[in-house]
Amino acid sequence: MPTRTLSNALVCLAFVASLNAASPIAAQPESANPAIELPPVFEVIENLKEGGFIMMIRHERTEMPSRADDYTQPPSECRAQRNLSVAGVVGAHENGGLIRAAGIPVSRVISSPMCRAAETARYMFGVDYTTDARLMHHDPAENSDRPLEQAAQETAELVRELAPLSDEGNIALISHGGNIFEGTGLRLSEGEVGILGLDDSGQATPIGQFTGSTLGFYVRMKQAEEAKAEAE
Repeated sequence: MPTRTLSNALVCLAFVASLNAASPIAAQPESANPAIELPPVFEVIENLKEGGFIMMIRHERTEMPSRADDYTQPPSECRAQRNLSVAGVVGAHENGGLIRAAGIPVSRVISSPMCRAAETARYMFGVDYTTDARLMHHDPAENSDRPLEQAAQETAELVRELAPLSDEGNIALISHGGNIFEGTGLRLSEGEVGILGLDDSGQATPIGQFTGSTLGFYVRMKQAEEAKAEAE
């Protein structure tokens, strides 16, 4: 082999050896790989399985761009509102299935009468739900009879009426982003679930929140644990 070729080959071998030596994957024994750290919200989900909480749910994803809500029309007139998108309809079905798969009991469902909230309730939990105008979206028009402050007060009032809660299940409330945040302190994305704990006086404490993706991860983890236990 010519001297230059041999020299180049030795340089390449030395470079590869240096990469292997510096690689953290090659240097660490298999036992040093860290375990997966589960998110703290998994503990919240476990607590939900015992009942006694309010699941404050913002309606599922909506059409964007979309028509503005016409507050001169009744809340049941879907053609005068921003409505669920196709993704929102599918997401509501999927998240309802995940709630059941996770073993989370829901004893009562109350929704805003507006179409995007009522449809979220129906697709998630079935037809056995009621509506309450106190969960309805605020009217953003100037000098309206129901501004955001009023909507938030009414949402908080309904929450107080639900205390004390039964340990037999959880209560699901489906409402809108502004009055949920102003009335409970939970800042939720469309389709996200927030958890409230109530004391006997109706004082609400935000405990956590999660998306359908997080709940899906939890369900898959639990199913894998059950499958492993059955195989042993």
